[in-house]
Amino acid sequence: MSEFITIAKKITLPLLRDYIITHKIDQGDTIVLNQKDLKELFDEIKRLGEEMPDIPLEMLGVIITQDATDTIPIGKIQIVKNEKPY
Repeated sequence: MSEFITIAKKITLPLLRDYIITHKIDQGDTIVLNQKDLKELFDEIKRLGEEMPDIPLEMLGVIITQDATDTIPIGKIQIVKNEKPY
């Protein structure tokens, strides 16, 4: 099971982008967010006047989706690595 990682009290689009770049999250990996954090990201997109993306959201090839199990605390993320067959 992946661990929960705290990246900020409030998760924003620029913060997620910077985290993906800084921590070299691979394309095809998934970042799972608390449902409230994901809703706030979509609210941020609305405020910016951008077209609403589909769920899951994709950023720099990384999938951003909500926690279906309701176990990830607000302000934390879980990274699920893409299992690549060899």
